[in-house]
Amino acid sequence: MKHISIIIYEDVLPTAVSNTAALLMSANDAVVKRGRQAPFQVELIGVKGKNAQPGTPVQFYCSKTISDNFDTDIVIVPPMGTAPDNIDALFSKNARLLSWIKKQYDAKAQVMSLCTGAYFLAECGLLNGRAATSHWGAIEDLQKRYPLIDFKADHVVTYSDAIVTGGGGFSSLNALLYFIEKNCGKDISIELSKVYALDYGRTTQSIFTVFSGRRLHNDDEIHEAQRYIEKQFETDISVEQIAKQVNMSKRNFIRRFKNATSLSPIEFIQRIKVEAAKKAFEDGETNIAAITYRVGYNDLKTFRTIFKRITGSTPVEYRNRYKTQAAI
Repeated sequence: MKHISIIIYEDVLPTAVSNTAALLMSANDAVVKRGRQAPFQVELIGVKGKNAQPGTPVQFYCSKTISDNFDTDIVIVPPMGTAPDNIDALFSKNARLLSWIKKQYDAKAQVMSLCTGAYFLAECGLLNGRAATSHWGAIEDLQKRYPLIDFKADHVVTYSDAIVTGGGGFSSLNALLYFIEKNCGKDISIELSKVYALDYGRTTQSIFTVFSGRRLHNDDEIHEAQRYIEKQFETDISVEQIAKQVNMSKRNFIRRFKNATSLSPIEFIQRIKVEAAKKAFEDGETNIAAITYRVGYNDLKTFRTIFKRITGSTPVEYRNRYKTQAAI
């Protein structure tokens, strides 16, 4: 039986804790029903005390704290309910937790982060040189803070040695399904995916991503170029045209744009166009050809290819899944 520590820290997201514990306990039940021993001993582990109320009416009772002397096989760090500009303060309040996570990893425990729990693993230095994932909305900030980590914005789960990271929101439960499959068998994982209505085998969270423009940099000329693209994306805009707008050579512009945003100018333009198309579908527009032309593409096949590469879904699939109402 493997001991699992679900960490309860200040500002932890309560729903994530509850869902994680429920899924793991359901895995125990499913295994026991098959005549085998329960695989997991699941405990909530507090950081400062055994009673924790993370800023909500929900209160967790922890059987142990990180100050207690105990052995564990798996450490799970759930996501936080903290805004990006408050993360440094959260780290200051949880300095002991950061060192404890590192200590458990050094003692050969497996470590798993769910959604924005990846901030803790990154701050510990455990993700340096590895691929990792988190909530798609946090990836840009994570990449800026931790340049030695290869963050995969579209991945639902990454695994390397004894470290697992899960994607954003409830899609991080797919990381738990992966963990359960490795420890209990594929049949258990599939059964739980059906019970909890989870999309078994989902490998990407791209379809949920809202492109926000990659603004976390200090290059004023590139900011100007981004604003220009956002105003002109419906036209047949070219890299040469944008470079001229900010008084740069094409070669220098491409280099600085990539350094600032981690995207080439062409990739940035494509993402802006796709984001506009997604919004049109979500608002109830149904005419794919009309939307294609409006966002600046003259070829439906090209638009479809780019849309699927960025979102993981075809325009038809996205329209049918996310339209809110028929256009009036």
